[in-house]
Amino acid sequence: MIGIDLVEVDRFDNLALFDKIGREEERDYVFGVKNDNLKRQKLASLFCVKEALVKALGLGGSGVSMKDFCLCHDESGRPEVKLYGKAKEVFEKNFPSKQIAVSLSHTKKYVTAIAIID
Repeated sequence: MIGIDLVEVDRFDNLALFDKIGREEERDYVFGVKNDNLKRQKLASLFCVKEALVKALGLGGSGVSMKDFCLCHDESGRPEVKLYGKAKEVFEKNFPSKQIAVSLSHTKKYVTAIAIID
């Protein structure tokens, strides 16, 4: 299964949106930089990768929370995700012994993310 999303960074000018979509573990990722545009890019990245995951898992319209997903990074900086709540339940039920890979890219204006379950 594959999910992809693309967002405009300008839509994320209100950094308080973090409280609705971000987990505490993601706070440093967004707010650990000084540049405000980069903060917006990173906030947009959180939203974008979580939307791609919703699509890959087939959870559209299910009421899943954005906080059921956590964007993490391994020691090399490669993005990874952790699942919680309903997202974790659906993944374990529908995709046993599968793994999730995510990739994202951002510029000053756009963020794109892809999630692959394989």
